[in-house]
Parts: sequence; structure tokens; C-alpha cells
Amino acid sequence: MMAKQESILIVDDEASIRKLLYQKLSGGGYQCQEASNDEQALAKLKSDLISLVVLDIKMPGKKSGIELLPEIKAVYPDTAVVMATSVTDINTAIQCMKQGAYDYITKPFNLDDVALSLGRALEKRRLELENREYRRHLEDKVAEQATKIRALSLSAIMALANALEAKD
Repeated sequence: MMAKQESILIVDDEASIRKLLYQKLSGGGYQCQEASNDEQALAKLKSDLISLVVLDIKMPGKKSGIELLPEIKAVYPDTAVVMATSVTDINTAIQCMKQGAYDYITKPFNLDDVALSLGRALEKRRLELENREYRRHLEDKVAEQATKIRALSLSAIMALANALEAKD
């Protein structure tokens, strides 16, 4: 299978969960990294270009996943985040989605469903980045065309002025 080039950071305090996700996702062609707490996660985000973070909601340490999510989205807005938890609380899920999480997956994982969710999140991220790049190029083209139109207008005005002077 061809490598997808996207890198995924798996942030969970349970080593067995990280290992399970790591094996499934790296087998799917993703470049995976692991972190067991908020500090490790932030260090990896700072040092590497991470496409997607699978973030456990409840982790020991200074910050839980819910507290870490808005920080990730603020500092790394192009990084997609999928929340993972063993607790199915709809209010927590809604809160996470409002803070920028793409999806909310529950433990125990159905690994095929997890892979589909992460694939959709990465596809959405790719489309958002392409759209932003397209808009940027479009704005550049519009500015370039506006400059050409101004130059042509000035040339036309100068030609009319020269024609009027020649007539006089």
C-alpha cells in the first residue's frame, strides 16, 4: 500500500490503546507517533508536522484532552483532531465538536470504524487546505488582473488625450 504521507499523533495514557491504534494506522500507510500525556503531545506537535491527532479525553497530567483540544486548534489550526474516550457522554461530544474536533470515537474501538473516521477527517482537512490555497491563488490573480486593467485604462486615457491634442 502506498504511504498516505499524513502523520497521525496518538495521544492516550493507556499504552495498549496507543499500540493498537499505532499498528492499525501504520498498517494503513500512515506515519504514526505516540504521546502518553499533554506535554509529550505538545512537544511532538511543535517539532513535527502532524496532520491529525487522536486525543484521549481523560488523561492524567496537567491537562485533559478536553483542555488540550482548544490549545491544539488555536496553535495548530491545520491539524485535525478526533477525540477518543471510554465514556459516552453526548454533552462532552458536543463540547468537543464546538471546540473544533472533527469526530468523537468511543472505546472499545472498532478499528475499521476508527480508520474510516480518521480517513474522513484527513480528507476534510485536505479539502480545507486546498480550498484555502485556491482562494489565495484566486486573490492573487484578481489583484494581478486589476493591475493590468488599471494600466490599460491609463493607456486608453493617454491615447484619447493625445488624440484630442493632435486634433487641436
